[in-house]
Amino acid sequence: MGDPAGIGGEIICKSLGYIGRKSIPVIVGDLSVIKDMASRLDLKEKISFKGFKEGKKGDVEFINMGLIKDIEYGVSKSHYGKASYEYIMEALHIIKNGEAHAIVTCPINKASIKKARIGFPGHTEILADFSSTKKYVMMMANRYMKVSLVTIHIPLKDVPLLITKENVFSCIEITDQSLRNLFRIKNPKIKVCGLNPHAGEQGIMGNEEEEIKKAIDEAREGGISVEGPFPADTLFHRVDCDAFVAMYHDQGLIPVKTVDFNRTVNITLGLPFVRTSPGHGTGFDIAGKGMADPKGFIEAYNVAERLS
Repeated sequence: MGDPAGIGGEIICKSLGYIGRKSIPVIVGDLSVIKDMASRLDLKEKISFKGFKEGKKGDVEFINMGLIKDIEYGVSKSHYGKASYEYIMEALHIIKNGEAHAIVTCPINKASIKKARIGFPGHTEILADFSSTKKYVMMMANRYMKVSLVTIHIPLKDVPLLITKENVFSCIEITDQSLRNLFRIKNPKIKVCGLNPHAGEQGIMGNEEEEIKKAIDEAREGGISVEGPFPADTLFHRVDCDAFVAMYHDQGLIPVKTVDFNRTVNITLGLPFVRTSPGHGTGFDIAGKGMADPKGFIEAYNVAERLS
């Protein structure tokens, strides 16, 4: 359910009836929040809570963690961060026990997680730690393009230090494997961004591209169809490959979210299970107001269903 003070409960309520055509959704969260949101949305008659009873199978199953009694939307609090974390851990144990095939995560609030003294910056790091996954990749995807990131949630000033041959190659390799195994693309084609303007302009504006070139050469030697590095400012205007590899967060996320913000999905590659999430955040500014668009969550669920 994500952060209980965010829009997670709302987009779940609005999505029921549009998800689970080939699967049974199992919602992990707090029933008190879902009932409150259903009341605010005037969905009491449209949502059947019969399927939410613990231990009883139905079109929708609900695991009520019972951590939240009274909800205040749009605020960052430690016990909301702790609840977010407990929802994730419960979902992971369900996956570990073989009782589900994928996790679709609603957004969490990093400030609340930090206040709860949870030692992870976000979902991805929690999932990787639990599954002992050392190499993983964040991919943002919609119906038009897929973009993988070499670095994720770090300050921009630290990015150049992590643009190494090993890190870039790992991102390319995991992206290629996932395109083949998850998306079932037989001969995927990948294009890679440079880090600097004009991809360094032959070293005039930086030399990180040398590390990127080494990674691309190694990937090619391993049979991966990959090209680059290309200047990032002109690479995304034409989608003529199966995935792009960007060097840092905003370089890759700006184009993919601009093309189709509502249906952009976050997919964690390299995990031993499928994990997706809508590409937006907790929406604290609109939480509890009935204004949240569920399209991203519906798309994330449908993608998880397909990849599973």
